[in-house]
Amino acid sequence: MIEKLLDQSALKNGYQVSFILNQRVLTKAGRDWVEVKGEALSIEEWEDLKDLCLQGNEKVQLETKGFIAGVMNSDKHQWKYSFIEKKDCFRAHLSLLKPREEAQSFVENPLFWEAVKKEGGLFIIAGERRQGKSALLNEIIMGEQTSHLSLVGIHSSVQSQDLIDADSIVQLGAETLETDSNHVLYEGIEKVAVDMNAVKSWKKWIEMAEQGQTVLMTLSLNSVKTLFNKLLADLDVNTCLRFMAVLNGVIVQKLIGPGRYPCHEILVIKEKQKTLLKDNLLNQTFSKMDLAADFKDSYTSLNQSLIQRLIRRKIDVQAAFEASDDPEQLDVILKKMGL
Repeated sequence: MIEKLLDQSALKNGYQVSFILNQRVLTKAGRDWVEVKGEALSIEEWEDLKDLCLQGNEKVQLETKGFIAGVMNSDKHQWKYSFIEKKDCFRAHLSLLKPREEAQSFVENPLFWEAVKKEGGLFIIAGERRQGKSALLNEIIMGEQTSHLSLVGIHSSVQSQDLIDADSIVQLGAETLETDSNHVLYEGIEKVAVDMNAVKSWKKWIEMAEQGQTVLMTLSLNSVKTLFNKLLADLDVNTCLRFMAVLNGVIVQKLIGPGRYPCHEILVIKEKQKTLLKDNLLNQTFSKMDLAADFKDSYTSLNQSLIQRLIRRKIDVQAAFEASDDPEQLDVILKKMGL
Protein backbone atom coordinates (compact mmCIF):
# COMPACT_ATOMS: atom_id res chain seq x y z
CA MET A 1 0.00 0.00 0.00
CA ILE A 2 2.80 2.44 0.90
CA GLU A 3 4.64 1.96 -2.42
CA LYS A 4 1.40 2.49 -4.35
CA LEU A 5 0.77 5.69 -2.37
CA LEU A 6 4.24 7.00 -3.28
CA ASP A 7 3.72 6.17 -6.96
CA GLN A 8 0.37 7.99 -6.95
CA SER A 9 2.00 11.03 -5.36
CA ALA A 10 4.75 11.14 -8.02
CA LEU A 11 2.16 10.70 -10.78
CA LYS A 12 0.31 13.79 -9.51
CA ASN A 13 3.55 15.84 -9.38
CA GLY A 14 3.88 15.40 -5.63
CA TYR A 15 7.60 15.72 -4.97
CA GLN A 16 7.51 15.45 -1.16
CA VAL A 17 5.53 13.12 1.10
CA SER A 18 5.15 13.51 4.87
CA PHE A 19 4.36 10.52 7.10
CA ILE A 20 3.56 11.14 10.79
CA LEU A 21 2.22 8.39 13.01
CA ASN A 22 -1.49 8.86 13.87
CA GLN A 23 -1.84 11.70 11.35
CA ARG A 24 -2.95 11.83 7.73
CA VAL A 25 -0.33 11.42 5.01
CA LEU A 26 0.38 14.63 3.08
CA THR A 27 2.07 15.27 -0.25
CA LYS A 28 3.40 18.56 -1.63
CA ALA A 29 2.71 19.59 -5.23
CA GLY A 30 3.73 23.12 -6.12
CA ARG A 31 3.45 25.12 -2.89
CA ASP A 32 0.50 23.25 -1.40
CA TRP A 33 0.31 20.25 0.92
CA VAL A 34 -2.69 17.97 0.24
CA GLU A 35 -3.92 14.73 1.78
CA VAL A 36 -3.17 11.53 -0.12
CA LYS A 37 -4.66 9.15 2.43
CA GLY A 38 -7.99 9.73 4.11
CA GLU A 39 -7.17 7.91 7.35
CA ALA A 40 -4.41 8.50 9.89
CA LEU A 41 -1.18 6.53 9.52
CA SER A 42 -1.35 3.41 11.71
CA ILE A 43 1.55 1.73 13.50
CA GLU A 44 1.27 -1.21 11.06
CA GLU A 45 1.61 1.18 8.10
CA TRP A 46 4.56 2.89 9.81
CA GLU A 47 6.30 -0.50 10.03
CA ASP A 48 5.44 -1.18 6.37
CA LEU A 49 7.06 2.14 5.43
CA LYS A 50 10.22 1.17 7.35
CA ASP A 51 10.25 -2.24 5.63
CA LEU A 52 10.01 -0.54 2.24
CA CYS A 53 12.78 2.00 2.81
CA LEU A 54 15.20 0.49 5.32
CA GLN A 55 17.53 -2.50 5.47
CA GLY A 56 18.00 -4.47 8.68
CA ASN A 57 21.08 -2.57 9.84
CA GLU A 58 19.37 0.74 9.07
CA LYS A 59 16.42 -0.21 11.24
CA VAL A 60 18.81 -0.94 14.10
CA GLN A 61 20.45 2.46 13.62
CA LEU A 62 17.04 4.17 13.64
CA GLU A 63 16.03 2.36 16.83
CA THR A 64 19.29 3.19 18.63
CA LYS A 65 19.97 6.74 17.38
CA GLY A 66 16.43 7.86 16.62
CA PHE A 67 17.31 9.27 13.20
CA ILE A 68 18.43 7.97 9.80
CA ALA A 69 18.56 9.34 6.25
CA GLY A 70 19.28 7.74 2.90
CA VAL A 71 17.98 6.92 -0.58
CA MET A 72 15.33 4.33 -1.46
CA ASN A 73 14.96 2.88 -4.97
CA SER A 74 11.57 1.55 -6.09
CA ASP A 75 10.74 0.05 -9.49
CA LYS A 76 9.62 3.45 -10.81
CA HIS A 77 11.23 6.16 -8.70
CA GLN A 78 14.06 7.12 -6.39
CA TRP A 79 13.25 8.76 -3.05
CA LYS A 80 15.48 10.49 -0.53
CA TYR A 81 14.20 9.70 2.96
CA SER A 82 14.70 10.77 6.57
CA PHE A 83 13.17 8.98 9.55
CA ILE A 84 12.77 10.16 13.14
CA GLU A 85 11.64 7.63 15.73
CA LYS A 86 11.56 9.00 19.25
CA LYS A 87 9.16 8.79 22.18
CA ASP A 88 6.68 11.43 21.02
CA CYS A 89 7.68 11.70 17.35
CA PHE A 90 7.42 9.06 14.65
CA ARG A 91 7.98 11.03 11.46
CA ALA A 92 9.29 10.28 7.95
CA HIS A 93 9.88 12.67 5.08
CA LEU A 94 10.44 11.46 1.50
CA SER A 95 11.58 13.69 -1.39
CA LEU A 96 11.40 12.55 -5.00
CA LEU A 97 14.79 12.51 -6.74
CA LYS A 98 14.21 13.35 -10.38
CA PRO A 99 16.39 11.93 -13.16
CA ARG A 100 19.22 14.25 -14.18
CA GLU A 101 17.50 15.32 -17.42
CA GLU A 102 14.36 16.32 -15.47
CA ALA A 103 16.32 18.15 -12.76
CA GLN A 104 18.15 20.43 -15.19
CA SER A 105 17.60 24.16 -15.05
CA PHE A 106 17.41 24.51 -18.86
CA VAL A 107 19.20 27.86 -18.78
CA GLU A 108 19.85 28.70 -22.44
CA ASN A 109 21.46 32.12 -21.91
CA PRO A 110 25.01 31.92 -23.37
CA LEU A 111 26.14 34.98 -21.39
CA PHE A 112 25.17 33.17 -18.19
CA TRP A 113 27.35 30.16 -19.00
CA GLU A 114 30.25 32.42 -19.98
CA ALA A 115 29.93 34.27 -16.67
CA VAL A 116 29.90 31.18 -14.44
CA LYS A 117 32.91 29.75 -16.29
CA LYS A 118 35.06 32.85 -15.76
CA GLU A 119 38.30 32.31 -13.91
CA GLY A 120 38.18 34.50 -10.83
CA GLY A 121 35.34 36.62 -9.49
CA LEU A 122 32.02 35.98 -7.75
CA PHE A 123 28.75 34.56 -9.00
CA ILE A 124 25.54 34.48 -6.93
CA ILE A 125 23.11 31.55 -7.25
CA ALA A 126 19.93 32.67 -5.52
CA GLY A 127 16.37 31.66 -4.86
CA GLU A 128 14.00 31.27 -1.96
CA ARG A 129 13.95 28.13 0.20
CA ARG A 130 13.43 24.84 -1.68
CA GLN A 131 13.77 26.45 -5.13
CA GLY A 132 16.55 24.15 -6.33
CA LYS A 133 19.65 26.28 -5.62
CA SER A 134 21.75 23.22 -4.72
CA ALA A 135 20.67 21.39 -7.88
CA LEU A 136 21.55 24.45 -9.99
CA LEU A 137 24.93 24.72 -8.28
CA ASN A 138 25.57 21.03 -9.01
CA GLU A 139 24.67 21.53 -12.65
CA ILE A 140 27.03 24.49 -12.98
CA ILE A 141 29.96 22.71 -11.36
CA MET A 142 29.53 19.36 -13.10
CA GLY A 143 28.90 21.04 -16.47
CA GLU A 144 32.15 22.94 -16.09
CA GLN A 145 34.01 19.77 -15.11
CA THR A 146 33.19 18.15 -18.47
CA SER A 147 34.99 20.89 -20.40
CA HIS A 148 37.62 22.10 -17.92
CA LEU A 149 38.62 19.85 -15.04
CA SER A 150 39.43 21.91 -11.96
CA LEU A 151 39.68 21.30 -8.23
CA VAL A 152 36.49 22.52 -6.53
CA GLY A 153 36.07 23.06 -2.79
CA ILE A 154 32.56 22.75 -1.37
CA HIS A 155 31.56 24.47 1.88
CA SER A 156 27.82 24.08 1.33
CA SER A 157 25.83 20.90 1.95
CA VAL A 158 25.33 19.85 -1.67
CA GLN A 159 22.94 16.92 -2.02
CA SER A 160 23.94 15.36 -5.36
CA GLN A 161 25.69 12.01 -4.95
CA ASP A 162 27.35 12.49 -8.36
CA LEU A 163 28.89 15.73 -7.15
CA ILE A 164 30.03 14.35 -3.81
CA ASP A 165 31.71 11.33 -5.44
CA ALA A 166 33.57 13.27 -8.16
CA ASP A 167 37.34 13.01 -7.81
CA SER A 168 37.79 16.74 -8.42
CA ILE A 169 35.39 17.75 -5.59
CA VAL A 170 36.80 18.44 -2.13
CA GLN A 171 34.35 18.59 0.79
CA LEU A 172 35.71 21.38 3.03
CA GLY A 173 33.05 21.11 5.73
CA ALA A 174 31.17 23.76 7.68
CA GLU A 175 33.75 23.97 10.46
CA THR A 176 36.28 25.58 8.08
CA LEU A 177 34.04 28.45 6.95
CA GLU A 178 36.00 30.98 9.01
CA THR A 179 39.43 29.63 7.97
CA ASP A 180 41.72 32.30 6.50
CA SER A 181 41.58 32.52 2.71
CA ASN A 182 45.36 32.00 2.48
CA HIS A 183 45.26 28.77 4.53
CA VAL A 184 46.90 25.65 3.06
CA LEU A 185 43.38 24.15 3.01
CA TYR A 186 42.72 26.09 -0.21
CA GLU A 187 46.00 25.24 -1.93
CA GLY A 188 45.33 24.13 -5.51
CA ILE A 189 41.60 24.84 -5.32
CA GLU A 190 40.48 26.95 -8.27
CA LYS A 191 36.78 27.20 -7.47
CA VAL A 192 34.96 27.44 -4.12
CA ALA A 193 31.23 26.96 -3.49
CA VAL A 194 29.76 28.35 -0.28
CA ASP A 195 26.29 28.66 1.24
CA MET A 196 26.22 32.33 2.25
CA ASN A 197 23.19 31.76 4.48
CA ALA A 198 25.58 30.05 6.91
CA VAL A 199 28.22 32.82 6.75
CA LYS A 200 28.32 36.04 8.77
CA SER A 201 31.12 37.84 6.90
CA TRP A 202 31.47 38.40 3.15
CA LYS A 203 35.06 39.68 3.31
CA LYS A 204 36.87 36.32 3.05
CA TRP A 205 35.05 35.39 -0.16
CA ILE A 206 35.61 38.81 -1.72
CA GLU A 207 39.31 38.43 -0.92
CA MET A 208 39.45 34.99 -2.56
CA ALA A 209 37.84 36.39 -5.71
CA GLU A 210 40.34 39.26 -5.74
CA GLN A 211 43.16 36.70 -5.55
CA GLY A 212 41.94 34.99 -8.73
CA GLN A 213 39.81 32.14 -7.39
CA THR A 214 36.24 31.62 -8.56
CA VAL A 215 33.62 31.84 -5.81
CA LEU A 216 30.09 30.47 -6.32
CA MET A 217 27.71 31.65 -3.59
CA THR A 218 24.23 30.28 -2.87
CA LEU A 219 21.91 32.73 -1.15
CA SER A 220 18.22 32.93 -0.23
CA LEU A 221 16.83 35.84 -2.27
CA ASN A 222 13.73 36.47 -4.37
CA SER A 223 15.15 38.96 -6.89
CA VAL A 224 18.33 40.63 -8.15
CA LYS A 225 17.34 43.97 -6.59
CA THR A 226 16.95 42.23 -3.22
CA LEU A 227 20.64 41.30 -3.48
CA PHE A 228 21.69 44.93 -3.89
CA ASN A 229 19.50 45.96 -0.95
CA LYS A 230 21.08 43.22 1.17
CA LEU A 231 24.59 44.34 0.23
CA LEU A 232 23.79 47.92 1.24
CA ALA A 233 22.44 46.68 4.57
CA ASP A 234 25.23 44.17 5.34
CA LEU A 235 28.40 45.83 4.02
CA ASP A 236 30.19 49.12 4.52
CA VAL A 237 30.78 51.22 1.40
CA ASN A 238 34.40 50.14 0.82
CA THR A 239 33.59 46.42 1.15
CA CYS A 240 30.59 46.87 -1.11
CA LEU A 241 32.77 48.54 -3.75
CA ARG A 242 35.21 45.62 -3.59
CA PHE A 243 32.29 43.21 -3.99
CA MET A 244 30.99 45.04 -7.07
CA ALA A 245 34.46 44.97 -8.61
CA VAL A 246 34.59 41.15 -8.59
CA LEU A 247 30.89 40.35 -9.15
CA ASN A 248 30.36 38.49 -12.44
CA GLY A 249 26.63 37.93 -12.23
CA VAL A 250 23.51 36.75 -10.42
CA ILE A 251 20.88 34.13 -11.20
CA VAL A 252 17.63 33.87 -9.21
CA GLN A 253 15.69 30.64 -9.71
CA LYS A 254 11.99 29.95 -9.11
CA LEU A 255 10.28 26.58 -9.54
CA ILE A 256 6.93 27.22 -11.20
CA GLY A 257 3.63 25.35 -11.21
CA PRO A 258 2.75 21.80 -10.13
CA GLY A 259 5.58 20.42 -12.27
CA ARG A 260 8.09 22.72 -10.51
CA TYR A 261 9.63 23.87 -13.78
CA PRO A 262 12.60 26.27 -13.33
CA CYS A 263 12.39 29.92 -14.45
CA HIS A 264 15.07 32.55 -13.89
CA GLU A 265 15.97 36.18 -13.47
CA ILE A 266 19.56 36.58 -14.74
CA LEU A 267 21.96 39.51 -14.53
CA VAL A 268 25.38 39.15 -16.17
CA ILE A 269 27.75 42.00 -15.39
CA LYS A 270 30.20 43.05 -18.07
CA GLU A 271 33.35 44.94 -17.16
CA LYS A 272 32.07 48.26 -18.57
CA GLN A 273 28.90 47.93 -16.45
CA LYS A 274 30.77 47.72 -13.14
CA THR A 275 31.22 51.48 -13.22
CA LEU A 276 27.42 51.79 -13.35
CA LEU A 277 27.09 49.63 -10.23
CA LYS A 278 29.75 51.68 -8.47
CA ASP A 279 27.97 54.95 -9.31
CA ASN A 280 24.62 53.61 -8.08
CA LEU A 281 26.27 52.48 -4.88
CA LEU A 282 27.98 55.80 -4.17
CA ASN A 283 24.85 57.77 -5.07
CA GLN A 284 22.54 55.34 -3.23
CA THR A 285 20.33 54.96 -6.30
CA PHE A 286 20.00 51.17 -6.51
CA SER A 287 16.26 51.44 -5.85
CA LYS A 288 15.85 53.61 -8.96
CA MET A 289 17.87 51.35 -11.24
CA ASP A 290 16.09 50.02 -14.33
CA LEU A 291 17.81 46.68 -14.89
CA ALA A 292 16.12 46.10 -18.26
CA ALA A 293 17.38 49.46 -19.55
CA ASP A 294 20.75 49.70 -17.81
CA PHE A 295 21.72 46.09 -18.58
CA LYS A 296 19.63 45.55 -21.70
CA ASP A 297 22.23 43.30 -23.37
CA SER A 298 22.87 41.15 -20.31
CA TYR A 299 19.68 41.06 -18.23
CA THR A 300 16.82 38.54 -18.45
CA SER A 301 13.77 39.36 -16.36
CA LEU A 302 11.63 36.74 -14.67
CA ASN A 303 8.74 37.69 -16.98
CA GLN A 304 10.90 36.98 -20.05
CA SER A 305 11.75 33.56 -18.65
CA LEU A 306 8.09 32.86 -17.86
CA ILE A 307 7.08 33.75 -21.42
CA GLN A 308 9.72 31.40 -22.84
CA ARG A 309 8.31 28.58 -20.69
CA LEU A 310 4.75 29.45 -21.71
CA ILE A 311 5.60 29.35 -25.41
CA ARG A 312 7.14 25.90 -24.93
CA ARG A 313 4.13 24.79 -22.87
CA LYS A 314 6.19 23.89 -19.81
CA ILE A 315 3.92 25.98 -17.57
CA ASP A 316 0.40 27.38 -17.93
CA VAL A 317 -0.82 30.99 -17.83
CA GLN A 318 -2.18 30.73 -14.28
CA ALA A 319 1.18 29.47 -12.96
CA ALA A 320 3.00 32.26 -14.81
CA PHE A 321 0.86 35.00 -13.25
CA GLU A 322 1.16 33.46 -9.78
CA ALA A 323 4.97 33.47 -10.07
CA SER A 324 5.47 36.82 -11.81
CA ASP A 325 7.08 39.70 -9.94
CA ASP A 326 5.27 42.14 -12.28
CA PRO A 327 1.91 40.63 -13.35
CA GLU A 328 0.72 43.84 -15.06
CA GLN A 329 3.75 43.92 -17.34
CA LEU A 330 3.34 40.21 -18.04
CA ASP A 331 -0.30 40.80 -19.01
CA VAL A 332 0.69 43.57 -21.43
CA ILE A 333 3.38 41.43 -23.09
CA LEU A 334 1.10 38.39 -23.45
CA LYS A 335 -1.68 40.50 -25.03
CA LYS A 336 0.80 41.97 -27.52
CA MET A 337 1.89 38.43 -28.41
CA GLY A 338 -1.72 37.26 -28.67
CA LEU A 339 -1.27 34.62 -25.99
